[in-house]
Amino acid sequence: MVTFGTNRLAVETLLAGEVKLASPPEVFLRLCEILDDPAKTVYDAERVIEHDPGTAARLLRLVNSAFYGFPRQITSISRAIAMIGLKELRDLILATWVVERFSRLPNRLLDMRAFWRVSVRTGLLARALARRHAQAKSLQSVFVCGLLHEIGRLVIYAKIPELGRAAELLTKAEGIEEIEAERRIYGFDHYQLAAELARRWRLPEVFVATLRWHGSPGEAGSFARETALVTLASRLSLAEVFPAEAVEPTALLAFLHLPAACLPEALEEAEAQLDEVFRGLFRG
Repeated sequence: MVTFGTNRLAVETLLAGEVKLASPPEVFLRLCEILDDPAKTVYDAERVIEHDPGTAARLLRLVNSAFYGFPRQITSISRAIAMIGLKELRDLILATWVVERFSRLPNRLLDMRAFWRVSVRTGLLARALARRHAQAKSLQSVFVCGLLHEIGRLVIYAKIPELGRAAELLTKAEGIEEIEAERRIYGFDHYQLAAELARRWRLPEVFVATLRWHGSPGEAGSFARETALVTLASRLSLAEVFPAEAVEPTALLAFLHLPAACLPEALEEAEAQLDEVFRGLFRG
């Protein structure tokens, strides 16, 4: 469990208000239970997913997209599980739900399409970098971690937009980091807020940790690699949109033991998948 010291009450107060941020869908929670129960089988998971036709259709659309690039069409959930695994399929369910639910939050400060495009790019780039890491097989959740990494910002803009705008103005006026401005304006930052939300949802700890320690992978314990991958992908994705904010990736690449030569390949891979995966997440 992540704790937030003296800021915890303020975070919980914000989440407890009029914006109803319900738990993830039942199908996601039931798949988590199946994964944790050695007596359960993939057939149990298949039945859970197929009981929700809308979710099953979205999953098959993503599984058949450029995200995986399978040479043949995957036409059944059982085949999808065999090809990508139950854990990754569960994470894709979370991805589609988060996009749908958070796109409904009211805000006047963000272009939602642009916001989600950067988030999808971040997830894809984190995944592309992870695929080039020596521990790639243990880093399969980074796409959804990247997709989720800015959801706290959406809650801020929906619940306390005036204060969110004030933090933006303070960042520009004093030339300070955004999270420092947020902590000064409302006592916590949007990554702390998102981590508390993930904890409330009972998400796997990798999601809580990559949110809580975004930008500080050295503090993320056993999830340091995932946190570093999402942090690096986020900075590179923002640089694609705002070239003036380009960052030097050397320190994070060294932290991950990744060569600089992998960056152009990872960027090209993520960009090639972006449009199709973005459409797959946003269609009904």
